[in-house]
Amino acid sequence: MSGTLQDKLRKFLSKDSRRQIEKQDKLRKLLNKMRKKQKKLEQELAEEADAELQAELRKDIRILKEQRRKGLEHLQSLRERAPE
Repeated sequence: MSGTLQDKLRKFLSKDSRRQIEKQDKLRKLLNKMRKKQKKLEQELAEEADAELQAELRKDIRILKEQRRKGLEHLQSLRERAPE
């Protein structure tokens, strides 16, 4: 662990640090919701017999995967930019 207790406390109480942590938490929750929705759509796809609906579900799943990928990249960049 780097820094003293005083440094850690200062970081925790910092307005920018708190804002950064809140942003990361919100993004994690959103990504989790997106993952659950993707799993639900994949289940629907497995059960669907109509080819047109299957194509629509595949498109929705592909969009969700791309959005999640970008969200994960953004979350990683937020972690790297975290103030020390």
